[in-house]
Amino acid sequence: MARRSKAEKRRFWRAVAVLLVIVLIAAIVFGIYWFAVKGRTWDDLKALFAEKKTERPSDIGEGDFADILSAELSIHFIAPAVKASGDCTLIKVGDTEVLIDAGPTQGNVTEIKEYLSDYCTDGILEYVIATHADTDHIAGLVGTSSGGEYNGILYSYKIGTLIQFDRTNKELETASGNPTLYARYVSAVEYAESQGTEVFSGSECCNETNGASKTYYLDDEKTVSMTILYNYYYDHDSGDENNYSVCMLLSQETDGESDHYLFTGDLEKDGEERLVENNQLPHVRLYKAGHHGSKTSSTNELLSVITPEYVVVCCCAGYNEYGAAEENVFPTQAFIDRIAPYTDFIYVTIMWDEETDGYKDMNGDIVFYLGADEGETKKSLKLWCSSNSTILKDTEWFQENRVWNAPSRS
Repeated sequence: MARRSKAEKRRFWRAVAVLLVIVLIAAIVFGIYWFAVKGRTWDDLKALFAEKKTERPSDIGEGDFADILSAELSIHFIAPAVKASGDCTLIKVGDTEVLIDAGPTQGNVTEIKEYLSDYCTDGILEYVIATHADTDHIAGLVGTSSGGEYNGILYSYKIGTLIQFDRTNKELETASGNPTLYARYVSAVEYAESQGTEVFSGSECCNETNGASKTYYLDDEKTVSMTILYNYYYDHDSGDENNYSVCMLLSQETDGESDHYLFTGDLEKDGEERLVENNQLPHVRLYKAGHHGSKTSSTNELLSVITPEYVVVCCCAGYNEYGAAEENVFPTQAFIDRIAPYTDFIYVTIMWDEETDGYKDMNGDIVFYLGADEGETKKSLKLWCSSNSTILKDTEWFQENRVWNAPSRS
């Protein structure tokens, strides 16, 4: 083999040097774009290159409303009938019902009860979870009053077990000396307790003290369980009310396999990091997005562990309810950017109707349930939405207001 001349060697090393300079310039340009233009962080960059579950899950089965009533497991994200973001989730397993929160307003309880009438036909809610004391989570538990009688969930149903937040920064009185909504919630809990409801806190469940359990089975066969996860802020103070949220993992054993569904209330970044540190969290099929799709929840630390397949955002998309900066309007671009590497199966309950300054359905009521099509023997997860089942990134609202910063999946 002929040896290279000195001139050829010089040309080779010059080419290498030029290539390295080009790579360096490209890295600098990318760094300016990533950190200065997009305002992203090192954590975002690490998440971008980290090994993730990025394969697209099999398309979920098309649901049928008629099948939901007989499903052995169904998870209902009840859309608000008011222009506001708030959580209200029903889990039904046979004749057992679990209600997580009842937001976003006291008046919306009428619509919540109307929805529940199709599923809770015996007037008994076996479990109610009040994640934290913010209005958009507990308002419907209190409801509105007429002649001194309240119509909230805790007054209208027989409640078996109530699991609630350990701590709150809320006051019992307003500046003018009137009872706050939190004070009215306390009264509602006392009423439920007087009617035989067992009341436990998140920490009592985790520690299994005072008769509480960490895990509750929702069926006789013990195939569906509800586990209260340990949250550091059950027994530590936080300046952010959201961090007091009761967190729950729903699990189902089917045909020797386990499916998991995660609910974290409005837990924020620090709370999510500690949730990961203190619990053995699995991959989840369904994740109820933390804090309505805020930029301060659904962090990389949590998502990289749970690698969700499906995500539901309980919010009024595009409505600037609190006069916040545009970057904080639900569901935020930061939230979407962090979720995008894992899944594009993202669903949202309602959206702001700019023309009327009201609200309208995005997906509406969102129901995931276990069912089988005619001729099938093995049951699979299916989706039914009261309005449509369009994923978030394909909606007109998203095309006009957000950007999808993840590669397409086939």
